[in-house]
Amino acid sequence: MSGSGIAKAEGRGKRSAGQDRVLFDRELESLPPELRWREWMNRIEAVIFASATPVDRATLARVVGQECNIDLIIDDIHDELRGRPLNW
Repeated sequence: MSGSGIAKAEGRGKRSAGQDRVLFDRELESLPPELRWREWMNRIEAVIFASATPVDRATLARVVGQECNIDLIIDDIHDELRGRPLNW
């Protein structure tokens, strides 16, 4: 009996690659383009500001869809933050 409980506990938290896609929707195809872009901006901004070290484009690309242009997102974030007490 105790062995089966251990096996169940070890299996918790493990997900297949297919399940990760369901839990984290990078493409956001169900959203209208404007909302999709805003969500991608929020994700990129969160990663940049939460990181203690510089973040490369490959890392940023892991949180957004394939159709997302990282450079344009960063430009939009920069424009939005212009005039606020932040140096780029």
